[in-house]
Amino acid sequence: MMADESLRTPGDALLLTRLRAADVFSLKTTKSGGLRHTRAIADIAAAAGVACHVGTSIETPVGTAASLQLACTAPAATWGSELFGPLLMTADLVTSPLRYADGELHLPTGPGLGVELDMTVVKALARD
Repeated sequence: MMADESLRTPGDALLLTRLRAADVFSLKTTKSGGLRHTRAIADIAAAAGVACHVGTSIETPVGTAASLQLACTAPAATWGSELFGPLLMTADLVTSPLRYADGELHLPTGPGLGVELDMTVVKALARD
């Protein structure tokens, strides 16, 4: 059983582990309020022996890169991911697109999240 919509906060993670209500946690950085809270949920899962799946809320490449960084550093993130948001976008907001190859999303190697905004594209998509 995977906890998805029932898991938004570290408090939810504690309750779910106490009740043994899920075998897997679905981590979504946007649903949980960012990287810090999502990492706290992943840490609770690791301590309780609950595997984590890194899900998507159809984020841009920036949000996807953030979720990927989390997935690559959280020991409990062993149940795969679905970080496909950028594949659905009509424009790429970053100077170097995220690399999907061989069924995997490859970790960018640049500083920070590993991506850099393409300000020309951002300006073209901005609303006045």
